Amino acid sequence: MICVRLTTYNMEAITDILFNEAEHKYYDANDHIYTSVTTLIGKYTNTFDTDFWAMYTALKERNFKIKPEPEKQKIYIGGVGYKVATLIKDSTYKHWYAEVLAKWAGLTAEACQRGNAVHNELEDSINLSKGDLLGTTNQLISSNIKGKKGIYTIHDLSQTKLEEKYPQVYQRLSGYIERGFSIFAEKKVHLQEYLLAGMIDVPLLKGEYFCILDWKTNKNELRKTAGYYKKQRIGGVLVKTDNWVETGERFKYPLDMLEASKFNIYALQLSLYAYILEQWGYKLVEGGLEIIHFPIGKEPQLLKIPYLKEEVQLMLNHHKQTVIL
Repeated sequence: MICVRLTTYNMEAITDILFNEAEHKYYDANDHIYTSVTTLIGKYTNTFDTDFWAMYTALKERNFKIKPEPEKQKIYIGGVGYKVATLIKDSTYKHWYAEVLAKWAGLTAEACQRGNAVHNELEDSINLSKGDLLGTTNQLISSNIKGKKGIYTIHDLSQTKLEEKYPQVYQRLSGYIERGFSIFAEKKVHLQEYLLAGMIDVPLLKGEYFCILDWKTNKNELRKTAGYYKKQRIGGVLVKTDNWVETGERFKYPLDMLEASKFNIYALQLSLYAYILEQWGYKLVEGGLEIIHFPIGKEPQLLKIPYLKEEVQLMLNHHKQTVIL
């Protein structure tokens, strides 16, 4: 188990948290497990059936006439239905299937590398702007703000390369600084009652008020509807088009009023962070949840995120009733 020592806060005193990087889970000194915010949201989304869709993709790429029946784990080839488990046992199909898995793994690794590079650069820039190269100001974000003086930090963004490399980020952060906000990067928060923990990309504080800014590096647009980009065969090769096919897929109960889109997944994530900070005594600025999205080959885009407070409360209560005994 790989553990990194983190520092978070409860209403009485500082609590040490251990983070299992491989499992993406948080632990406290009493061996209580804290579910991560992203893991909790994942609990209410439908699991992607990697084996099924990898085999389906492998066959489709090779021009087989196929029809998927995922609920029965069957793929019809030329009108004959086969279980995916049976197809995987065939050496030829298995080889094609493995090729698709390897390609997907490479794309995932590339996306993670790009995302980490962007996050690290932006985190370092925020810390550099206030002379805090190591990002050691965790103690300034406390769950007990009663009786405390407002946090105030001095930022000098000219010390960074943000204006040159990410002018949209520079302008957004400059606007917050001009309004008197102190900007932090990669700060940990938790909610002990629900054994929930997470890390906010950019919490912005002004006295008892807060905003949250988050970085996303998905290569495609963050759409509000659930769906996928249709593929078209060009020159014998399947190529993703700009044609968005809506599926209407929804989150699991009790969030089945929401479409399970990337946009709503991230809206739940930021809303959970906001809810935690509210329980700590902070107040959310109206319209204070934002994402700056860095799609590949396009300029960064600022997205305003709704505060899904009621949905968060439903999710937390369901989580507490079904998991926390």
